[in-house]
Amino acid sequence: MTITNGYATLAEYKNWIASRGQAGVVGTDATDDTVIESIVEMASRYIDRMTNRKFYLSSADETRYYRSLSNSHVSIDGFGALTSVSVDYDGTKNYTALVAITDYETLPVNAALDGLPFTGLEIGYYSSNYFPAFGRGIKVIGKIGFPAIPADIKTACLAIAQSVYGARSGQSSQGKVTVTAAGVVIRPEDVPAMAQKIIDYWRWLS
Repeated sequence: MTITNGYATLAEYKNWIASRGQAGVVGTDATDDTVIESIVEMASRYIDRMTNRKFYLSSADETRYYRSLSNSHVSIDGFGALTSVSVDYDGTKNYTALVAITDYETLPVNAALDGLPFTGLEIGYYSSNYFPAFGRGIKVIGKIGFPAIPADIKTACLAIAQSVYGARSGQSSQGKVTVTAAGVVIRPEDVPAMAQKIIDYWRWLS
């Protein structure tokens, strides 16, 4: 199989294991690789569910609509990349495109530098435009998610995958887990304390 929107690759997992002196516990045949890829993908989705975030960038643009409670600011879902922002001033669903930097700024201001998604928009100081305060008044098109996978999320994914893989043969965790065609069930005891701290940080980060 191929890992879909995973927070680590098969090669990264094997390097992670090797760096801990455990390369011998990872098989080299294609069947074992498929199991590892399944575990890495499920660990990635587990992190998504536990943090209520998506740390990968969507492959295609999504169109989302918002209502502003202020004509100068609007909160949006976490966009890793913006394609366009437009507004409907009269409720006819005819949207006027806004110009980045001139008409609006992305928030947080340093999100791109920090590798974080944009979660807000603010009307430019000299712009005559505004955000209308009614349903679907603002249309935003772009890619949802993080522009790049945070390093600590990659670490958490690798640590969880290592724990689950080891649990298959009783090497870690409390009892064995079963990998089926439907995937892997990750239990709380399969999540190392370090990985849980990373998940908790992102879960409660505003």
